[in-house]
Amino acid sequence: MKARAVILIVDDHLMNIELLEAYLAPEGYEIIRAASGEEALEKLSGNQIDLILLDVIMPGIDGYEVTRRVRQNGKQRLLPIILVTALQEKEDRVKGIEAGCDDFLSKPVDRVELLVRVRSLLKVKAYNDLMINYRNELEAAVNGRTEELKKALENLQQDIAERKLVEESLRKSEEKYRIVVENAKEAIIVTQDMQVVFVNRAGLDMIGYSEKVLTPQPIINFIHPDDLDMVADHHVRRLNGEDVQPVYSFRILGQDKTVKWVEINAAVIKWKEKPATLNFLNDITERRQAEEELHQTLEKLRKAFASTVGVMVSAVEMRDPYTAGHQVRVANLACAIAAEMGLSDDKIEGLRMAGFIHDIGKLSIPAEILSKPTKLTNNEFNLIKEHSLSGYELLKNVESPWPLAQIVYQHHERMNGTGYPQNLKGDEILMEARIMAVADVVEAMASHRPYRAALGIETALEEIRKNKGIIYDAAVADACLKLFREKGYKLSA
Repeated sequence: MKARAVILIVDDHLMNIELLEAYLAPEGYEIIRAASGEEALEKLSGNQIDLILLDVIMPGIDGYEVTRRVRQNGKQRLLPIILVTALQEKEDRVKGIEAGCDDFLSKPVDRVELLVRVRSLLKVKAYNDLMINYRNELEAAVNGRTEELKKALENLQQDIAERKLVEESLRKSEEKYRIVVENAKEAIIVTQDMQVVFVNRAGLDMIGYSEKVLTPQPIINFIHPDDLDMVADHHVRRLNGEDVQPVYSFRILGQDKTVKWVEINAAVIKWKEKPATLNFLNDITERRQAEEELHQTLEKLRKAFASTVGVMVSAVEMRDPYTAGHQVRVANLACAIAAEMGLSDDKIEGLRMAGFIHDIGKLSIPAEILSKPTKLTNNEFNLIKEHSLSGYELLKNVESPWPLAQIVYQHHERMNGTGYPQNLKGDEILMEARIMAVADVVEAMASHRPYRAALGIETALEEIRKNKGIIYDAAVADACLKLFREKGYKLSA
């Protein structure tokens, strides 16, 4: 912070001092007071003063004498002095100039004139101080520095010699790296301001242009239009210092307009003292084609598997017409719960497939038991409970990207171990099976059965709420309740 200028006001009348201080203090000046010439000289010896406002007529030492003594002091000889006086005679002013004052102000003092004269003389003082400092530094630099200058010259000569060695080493290093870069099998391209400024042989072979054609052109000329925005966004964000994925893929256009997939690994560098991007490119066209073929194959398999699952669903429902649509409704609700819980799309798809066939084991149960209109006996109920194991046996050797057999096997297990057929507890049960259990109970209680009328959705939800964290997984139960009570979910095929 710039220091405030310090002004010494000298006057034997306090009212005059207070008036001048009232003008100056609001302008940021620091004020020191003195009521006589003797006190003024004392204040000068003990403070760093930048300017004096000095009354002339005072008892004891008058303003003229104070001015003469200040000018006789080597350190204060250039200190600005303004005589503030009511004397108007020419002889009085000549006497002040001969004593060494810099300016006059007539009493009563005008505020504007005071401020202008003070600012002007403070500027002169600042310039004088600067010149004195410069002269002192110059004298110090010249006087007695011969040995230092000699040593500095020797150091300079040594630095020049070392710089030459470094430059020679750098030249050899650059030559070595240029050879490596030029002969690298990986395409290396340097771009600056979205323009190609360097490309190695592998890069030329990849794109198919000569260096003469390639380097003057913007890089966007060689990027597939559908990928242009993405590449430009990566480039700009990387140069701005943002955290951008360094490796990604896009398509380039060769000289013959052929499309190639490339994988790029980019980094920000300095190229001729300006920001640039160093890009390493690999041709991954064959890999992308193989991935696309694999994706198509997997999609065909997925559709074939879904068709097979559909046949299984139809088979179950043909034997148990009263539960027609049950499996589909359970699958839909299970997927909705999984989505509410934030499970991945892949797990949700697996839940859908498992939900469609979770009761496939009922194929082994006599149809007359499945459609019995009265309450089941203990033996009949125990037989129906076998459908989880039967479903597992049917599915355990089926190739699938999801644990369908285990989900079907566990969908009647309960968190406290009271379920069947394995009496599993807590984390022993797959998350997908915990979700299926809740969806199965809600749909079964809310729907009609041969041996009873539908109990209703509210009864089903109360069952889930009451046994949340006991029989049913707490997170699954919360997601299910939220779907129905906050998001208006409804059971539908």
